[in-house]
Amino acid sequence: MTAVLVHGLSVTAALWRSHLPLLLREGMRVVRYDQRAHGYSTRGTAALSLDQLAHDLAQVLETTAPRGPLVLAGHSMGAMTLMRLVARHPQFAPRIRRLVLISPPHGGISTRTGTGPAHSFLALGRTLLVSACTHAPYLLDAVRRRLPTTSRWALRPHAHPEPGAQPLPCRQGLHSMATGDIAALWHDLADQQPDPGPLQQLGSRVHLLAGSLDTHIPPEQTSRVAACLPSAQLETVPDATHALPLRHAQLVSERISRCATPTAHL
Repeated sequence: MTAVLVHGLSVTAALWRSHLPLLLREGMRVVRYDQRAHGYSTRGTAALSLDQLAHDLAQVLETTAPRGPLVLAGHSMGAMTLMRLVARHPQFAPRIRRLVLISPPHGGISTRTGTGPAHSFLALGRTLLVSACTHAPYLLDAVRRRLPTTSRWALRPHAHPEPGAQPLPCRQGLHSMATGDIAALWHDLADQQPDPGPLQQLGSRVHLLAGSLDTHIPPEQTSRVAACLPSAQLETVPDATHALPLRHAQLVSERISRCATPTAHL
């Protein structure tokens, strides 16, 4: 059984570093990769879109796990990528034993995540940032090139990794991503419409996780996804933020490995 782990916007495959040993102990084969324009993965020439990310994932599956059962887990944008994969590439559905969606939004992402003064102030800041990325990308690129490499926003393309190199640190997912590309991907993700139909065919194989304190994708958003999937399981983790995979690695790994079999340890 192969577990394929898909990270979200602005991070890298290192998001899953704590899950790897836990899943290996369950006898699972694990694949993790940097999504297009993140970490070590190149930008390419295709337009950055959710459809393209799903197509990339289909290529990853065909290359690394061409046969056998699959357990797919994705966080935030990674969850959206998995949902689009099921919709656009139904040939994988019979092989999916479990689909773990962590903090998926109901439709597209948004700068507004709640009501009240605090949420309004946060939404205003995010809206201004999106506007700056959209209308002044080259100016922001110039600023980002001057930032220290420790900043998540620093623009410092990395050389191709050496064989066996570990993923770049989690917070360096945007180091090789130009500001205009960040804006283009954000707008595509924000423009998505709810489409639960393809997921319904998976029935109880879908498991949804949400953090009760998530201010990026509020748990109410994930609950709305669950409401469209009567057979799916919804679990809201108390005191968990959007960093649920990082802060609750043991719990997330257990949910991913529930379909593991006691066969060969890889």
